[in-house]
Amino acid sequence: MNQFYGDFSMYPTYAKPVNCYSGAQVELWNKNRLLWEQHVTWTRMAITAIVFKVPDLKYVLERLLRNATDMGNAMKPYYGEEIANRYRDLISEHLMIAAHLVTAAANGDAAKAQQKEQEWYQNADKIAEFLNSINPYIDKEAMRQMLYSHLALTKFEAVCMIQRNFELEVQVFDRIEAEALMMADMISEGIFKQFPYMFVPR
Repeated sequence: MNQFYGDFSMYPTYAKPVNCYSGAQVELWNKNRLLWEQHVTWTRMAITAIVFKVPDLKYVLERLLRNATDMGNAMKPYYGEEIANRYRDLISEHLMIAAHLVTAAANGDAAKAQQKEQEWYQNADKIAEFLNSINPYIDKEAMRQMLYSHLALTKFEAVCMIQRNFELEVQVFDRIEAEALMMADMISEGIFKQFPYMFVPR
């Protein structure tokens, strides 16, 4: 007798539930997906504001940086304040480097753009190493490759805007969005495996 779904003994195998996810799992999945969705959406809005000199840039950047704080806070229930704040700082660095990179590219400063891009990838290495160091279930190389792809796509998104190729830019953002959700799920799955007792169905 399945206490959640009733007696399925009379039904074929395909009618029986395969997985039973707890409310805590669904909540973390949704939270991380929302945070990464906001991450790429506000990044896109910041790129737009920088490239087209939209007057709300100051406020868009403030909201973008709040995403780093929110991502850090999402880690606190599992890792505590010190680790959460370190993650916040790494994500904040990631976002600010992106803003400086796009600004340099939009201004035609190729040397500075190249320098910032190098710093951006170094930051991605730090994020991948950090996540793996606090959670061995988050594979360092897999996360690094996801982050590298994220950076390449985000740079391409900015280039499309600068070159006024808006049709392609929208297509690129679709890829950015899909990959962001994959990174969110990778982090959630790692937390489920590391702290299984926190996600038992009740």
